[in-house]
Amino acid sequence: MTDDAGTSGPSRYFSGPLSRRQFLARGALVLSVPALAGTFLAACGSSSPSSSASATSAANPVGQAVISNFPDWIGPHEVADFHKLFPAASIYMNTSMPSTIAGTVELIKNNPGAYDCALGDLPTLGQMKAAGVYQTPDWAAMPNLSNVDATYRKDYPDAVPNDYGFGVIGYRKDIVTEPLTSWADFWKLASTKYSGKVTVEDLDRATLGIALKYLGYSANSTSATELDQASKALIQLKPHLLAAQSVNVSTGLAKGEIVMAHCYNYDAAVAQQSSKNIGWVVPSEGTVGYVEGFIPIAGAKHLDTAYAFLNYHLEPKVYATFVNATGSSWVESAADPYVTAGLRASAPLKPTAAQLAKIEWTQFIGEATALWGTAWAKFEAA
Repeated sequence: MTDDAGTSGPSRYFSGPLSRRQFLARGALVLSVPALAGTFLAACGSSSPSSSASATSAANPVGQAVISNFPDWIGPHEVADFHKLFPAASIYMNTSMPSTIAGTVELIKNNPGAYDCALGDLPTLGQMKAAGVYQTPDWAAMPNLSNVDATYRKDYPDAVPNDYGFGVIGYRKDIVTEPLTSWADFWKLASTKYSGKVTVEDLDRATLGIALKYLGYSANSTSATELDQASKALIQLKPHLLAAQSVNVSTGLAKGEIVMAHCYNYDAAVAQQSSKNIGWVVPSEGTVGYVEGFIPIAGAKHLDTAYAFLNYHLEPKVYATFVNATGSSWVESAADPYVTAGLRASAPLKPTAAQLAKIEWTQFIGEATALWGTAWAKFEAA
C-alpha cells in the first residue's frame, strides 16, 4: 500500500514532526493501515514548579514516561519544571509520530511498552480501544482533574481532557453585510454574491460534518444516504469556493482575500488580532468540533510517572502556560486568572455555554469510516 505521497513501508507514516494545526490540515479519517483493519472492524459490532500538595499524585515517581504529542503542544517549561520537582522522574515528548490516527495507533500497538500515553481526540480514543491499546486511567492518581470543568469531563470521559476546537463561520464584517447566522446563509451567500471569495476546511470530518448539520443531520452520521446528500451539498458549493484549505485562513480573512470562511475558532481569533473587521458566528444549526486529551496506553512501563506529570500539567498555573503558549481553547476555568488578558478576551477561544451547546464533537464511527471516505472522495473529485 502507498500513501498520498506515493511511498511505501513503515516510513510512509513519517514526514517530520507535525504541529497540531498541521495534523488537522492533513486530515485523520481514513483507516489506511492493514495491520489494524481486523481489530478496527471487529470492535465495531515558564512557571516555577508547583509546590502544592495536589501536584504530587505519586509520592516519588520514578523513570521516564514517553508521551506522544505534537511539537510545542505543552507549556514551554513544563517538562523541565516537572523534573526539578521530581528528580527521579522525567518526561520524553515524542513528537515524531505518524500523520494519521490509524498510523499512530498501529505504531503503539506494534511497540508494546514503548509509549505511556498519547494525545488524541475521541476518534483516536475509539481506535485505541478497538486495537486493545487503551488503558482505563487511574483517576485517583490525578486529583487535579477536579480543576477540569465538568462539561469537558462529560464530553471526554475516558481520558484526561486537554483542549478543544470547533468550526465557525468567519467573515469580514465590513464586506458581508447580509444576515449571517446559519449554514443555510453561508451556502446561499457563497453561491451568489460572494462566489469565489469563500473557503471551507480541507478536512473530511469537519467539512462533511458541517454539510450534514446544514441538512439537519448529525455530524457523526453513519447513514450512506445522509453522507451522499452531504457530499452533493458540498459539490454544489464547490464551484463557488476560492479553495478548500486549512492553513493561512486567518491571513486571508485579515487581508480581505477571503470574505467568508468555514474555519476553526482559533483561526477567527488570530484573524481578529490582525483586523477589527473580523466577525464570527456559531451557526444556528450547530457545528462540529474536536475535544482531545491524554490517553493512557495499556502495558505502559511508567504510568505512575505519566499520571504524576498529567496531574502537574493540570495545576491551574501550569496549565495556563500551555494555553498561553498555544492559543488553544482551554478546559479549566480555574486557569483563567493565569491566562493572558488577550486570550481571556478572545470570544472565539472562550465560547459561551449557549455556543458550546451547539457543538457536536467528532466521534469514533467504526465501520462507517468507509462511507465517509467515499463521500469525501466524491467531493474531492468533483
